[in-house]
Formats: sequence, structure tokens, C-alpha cells
Amino acid sequence: MTAARALFAAASMVAVLASTGEAAAEPSSWLSVQGGEARLRWLGAGERSRCALPFDVGIGAPPQVPVMVGVGVRLTPYFGQGFDHAAYARVANRGYVLGRWGAALDAGGYFRKFGEGSSGWTSALSLGAPFGVVAQVAYSQGTNDARTLVATIGVDFLRLTVYRLAGESWWPNVNPAYRPRE
Repeated sequence: MTAARALFAAASMVAVLASTGEAAAEPSSWLSVQGGEARLRWLGAGERSRCALPFDVGIGAPPQVPVMVGVGVRLTPYFGQGFDHAAYARVANRGYVLGRWGAALDAGGYFRKFGEGSSGWTSALSLGAPFGVVAQVAYSQGTNDARTLVATIGVDFLRLTVYRLAGESWWPNVNPAYRPRE
């Protein structure tokens, strides 16, 4: 390769890189911690009430779309008992994703190793309030006659920080992941 060709190739690369615009495919994501009460029931153990502390993390479609679809995982420790591990698909409206009023619906599968062990399906309804506040009700049903009902309240740190558009008149989000065109 001659020096002229190498110089032309380098100049071409610089021109292409300099002419690119903003990326419009920024995904939405969530990272929440909640706390509340769980009612656990499974074969031979009766019903027990435990404190639960679910951790959710996931990624989805960009916030520009009116209805976001994504995937996530949830780890739910039940104090004095064990953990549930879940993977799910999420559907949420734009208000929920952007830290405003909104709702999200999760559906997927779970497994647990404690007690008799269990695996099955799980679903959750999350109601979002401004500033990342989340109230969630989740229900799971699986093998060994396992049924679990969990009610929690918590905060989604990404809806509070990166995606927050609520309250900007008195607490500006100087660099949100998404801002609607005005």
C-alpha cells in the first residue's frame, strides 16, 4: 500500500466518522430495589409470611416508542427462607419508562431451591409514580403446589436519574437519556 492510498483511506474514515449524527437507538432500562411482604405457600409447608426484597434489572425498546417491550431478571430474597430467581418479558407505557405516572406488566418464569423447590410462571404489575417510585404486586405459581403473592414498594434508580423527565421545572435533569422534541 502506498502512502497516498493509506492517506486517502485514513481521510475517508475520518470523513465518515465526522459525518455521523446522533444515535437514535438508546435502549430503555430499569434497576429497582423494593421491599414488602410475601405470602408463600407450598406442598406440606402451609402458608408463611416473609419480608421480601426484590431486585429488578432489565433492558427494553427505546423510550421514543409509546409502548416499551423489554426483558428483565428479578432476584427476590425472602428473609429466613431463600430466593426466587425469575426471568420475564415486560410491557410498559412511556410514562412509566420516563419516571412519570405509568404502569408495567411482567410475565415469565421462576425457580426456587429452598423448601421443596419449585419452578413455574410469574407475573407482576408495577405502578410507577414520579421520581422512580414503584409499587408492585407479583404472583407466582409453580410445581409442588407453590403459590406466592408479593406486595412491595420501592425505587427504580434509572427512572429517578437517567430517564426522569418529571419535575424538571424545579429539579432539571440536565442530560436525560431521552428528551421529546419540542
